[in-house]
Amino acid sequence: MPTSQLKRQNHAYHAAFCEENIWHLCQQPSLQNSYVVFIVSKGEAFPMLNQHASEHPSIPIFWDYHVVLLLMSERKQIVDFDTCLEFTTDIDTYFKESFLAESLLIDEEIPLFRLVPSKKYVALFSSDRSHMQSPTGWLAPPPKWPLIGNSATNLSGFIEARENGLGELLSYDEMLARFSSLGSDPQ
Repeated sequence: MPTSQLKRQNHAYHAAFCEENIWHLCQQPSLQNSYVVFIVSKGEAFPMLNQHASEHPSIPIFWDYHVVLLLMSERKQIVDFDTCLEFTTDIDTYFKESFLAESLLIDEEIPLFRLVPSKKYVALFSSDRSHMQSPTGWLAPPPKWPLIGNSATNLSGFIEARENGLGELLSYDEMLARFSSLGSDPQ
């Protein structure tokens, strides 16, 4: 499927379950040579701009983690169900418009990017959704579709900001050096 035909409304989506939204998207045969990108930080949360969950695109929302898809087409593009930008946005624009300059952040808020080949993600990911439950109930209502995977949840292996997690952990600059022409901290 050409990236121009990817439309947000044509794919399974449930708010607050980005890892499951991307897992379902990765079922498309044309997207199986892409990368799932877990955006995490060394602290409890990191800021992102241009997210629907924010009151305004220029007001950052703090995510504990976020999951998007990196399309490995001629022009590298990010697919993000929760962005106010285009559903598929070139990586240069996405990074420039979604992240604050690292100089404005404390070390624990600086985003890191865990790359996982989409085929590997589809095969390995398993979630019992326990991360979305508290002693008083659901933090957000769960999707109606069945749980993903047949084993205990392994989400923590994807969202930990350590080198020994699943996939490859990269900094902002390392992501852009590898996949774009921008290659530096946002201004």
